[in-house]
Amino acid sequence: MKKSKRVKLGDLIIILILLVISIIPFYFLLSPMRESNNIIAVIKVDNKQVKKLSLNHDIVWKYQHGNKLNVVKVKNHKIRMIDANCKDQICVKDGWKSKIGDTIICLPHKFLVELKVENENNE
Repeated sequence: MKKSKRVKLGDLIIILILLVISIIPFYFLLSPMRESNNIIAVIKVDNKQVKKLSLNHDIVWKYQHGNKLNVVKVKNHKIRMIDANCKDQICVKDGWKSKIGDTIICLPHKFLVELKVENENNE
């Protein structure tokens, strides 16, 4: 009268298919992280691109126009604003950025740093 509760081959196949389907979104979520060696900082002033900086090379870059000053620093694949002569200093206090889509904004100077993935079309 006891029935055996064995897992059938069809059940294993369905479980395996569901596991594979559940892992697929992680591939798309983690794929930008695999391209992290191609991250660039696109710097715009008044919505006009003035510079592209690779996060692969440590550098300090200074932008000065009139009485507006902004200085960005790239180190260890991260970027931050280290100096600006704006009153609020929010951009300087914002800290290090390293992920695609991160931004640093200095509103008084209309200065924007945006992290993007560099590809063949950007060059």
